[in-house]
Amino acid sequence: MSALAYLTLTQFKNRVKGMFRSPAKLIYAIIVAALLVLVIVAGNMPNEDGSVGTPDATLGAIIVGYFALMFLMTANSGFSTGMSIFKMPDVNFLFVGPFKPVRILFQGMFNQMATALIMAVVMLFQYGWMHGSYGVGLAGMAALMVGYALVVFTAQITAMVIYAVSSGRPKVRKALRAVYVAVCVIWVAYIGFRALGAENALSGICAAAVDPFGRLFPVAGWLGGACYGVIAGDYSSVTLPLILWAVYAVALIVVMTRTDQDYYEDVLQSTETSFNAQVAAREGRVSENAPKNISLGRTGLGGGWGASAFYYKHRIENRRSRKWLLSGMEIIFVLVNIAFAFFMRDTGIVAPLAFAAYMMFFYVATGRLVKEMTKPYVYLVPEPPTKKLLWCLRESAAGYVTSAVLSFLPMAFFVNAPVPSIAAAAVAYFTYAYLFTAGNLVTERVFGSMTVKALIFLFYFVVLILMAVPGVAAAIFAGKVMPEWCALLVLSGVNVLVALLGVFACRNILSSAELNT
Repeated sequence: MSALAYLTLTQFKNRVKGMFRSPAKLIYAIIVAALLVLVIVAGNMPNEDGSVGTPDATLGAIIVGYFALMFLMTANSGFSTGMSIFKMPDVNFLFVGPFKPVRILFQGMFNQMATALIMAVVMLFQYGWMHGSYGVGLAGMAALMVGYALVVFTAQITAMVIYAVSSGRPKVRKALRAVYVAVCVIWVAYIGFRALGAENALSGICAAAVDPFGRLFPVAGWLGGACYGVIAGDYSSVTLPLILWAVYAVALIVVMTRTDQDYYEDVLQSTETSFNAQVAAREGRVSENAPKNISLGRTGLGGGWGASAFYYKHRIENRRSRKWLLSGMEIIFVLVNIAFAFFMRDTGIVAPLAFAAYMMFFYVATGRLVKEMTKPYVYLVPEPPTKKLLWCLRESAAGYVTSAVLSFLPMAFFVNAPVPSIAAAAVAYFTYAYLFTAGNLVTERVFGSMTVKALIFLFYFVVLILMAVPGVAAAIFAGKVMPEWCALLVLSGVNVLVALLGVFACRNILSSAELNT
């Protein structure tokens, strides 16, 4: 057995042993497995009318669109910091060892593929609505998981190749960027042209995404179309996309191994960046994703005294760390909310609101308050802790309002729901933001500095569910005697009360620092 093969098998064996020897990891794995079983069992139940959905072009558009989003986001990193499939131990030991660069590259690719498959397990939690709405079975979900893993893996290799080929070559980078943009523009223009020529624009978009030309979009169209073919039972349409993907993947590997045998220097920066982010997460620190070229603009806070200075400080940090009204991650969340509402447009506004609230679970973690609490300054200012907390919370209000308006305003044009209900859903979305922020504070209050540990994350998840239950229960009871928009306003009111209760319980959280050093 070769040294690299032995290393890979030993790492896998140690990870399995580590899960059984760590009570936190074991409990977390058992709970996740139980939740997956519950989702699958509940998802196999028929709809209220006893029917089960069937695959259609809408499902194919969802798959292709989601794969395209993941591929473009990951591949785009190749134009900046790059994407690495290696870790710092590989840099410290394998890169300096007596191994051929090609073998190390394939070992890193194998490990990354395994990681991508593990990440794809999260897709099983979408089994319920996909089975009920489109009749996706377990075999179809397995195809989606494999397709997702291949998309993420290929996108990472693409970013790695782009960075290796264009690093230190501005002209090459501009040429690759032009190709990247041109391919996206052509694909979007084709879908838009098909939508304009169809009787129903929305149906035209879905049909265009899964027709033979729409499936030609690199990687996402190939693998998304193949997954849709498997789910729909059209296996004749699976062979060609898989061949195209295989040729593309082999071409990337050939470029990486032939044009630059000594690729180590090309991945060092991205590996170090990834390593620093992991260390920051383990230590409870939040890394700042600011652009390389910051537009300084005017200087000074522009206002504030005492505790209020943090509000103006956060506004300046937001302005300097983004190019648009919202950050890149916030824009992605808005687009994903709109896309989900579009595909669930016939179900009303409740399903899009539930999904948007689910996305808010990740959105609140990007707020300035979470980042500020990992630094000592907010604790040292001689002001009452409650006052400092409220001023820090104020900064996120504008972003939450903007996100709510941009997410739900377009829904008024295509979601099958009255305008008052959509407006009330936007209000509920805003209240969920501060409800989950209060959940962050409660978890921080109990465990101190948030670190990425299984039991802490599980507690955080349970806290958010418990805090959301009163509002959902009140809305269900109110919906029996009130219009839908009134029930959503009741949901918002209860969320506000629970959030205020959580903030009040944590009002002294800024009185003393519990930082990891």
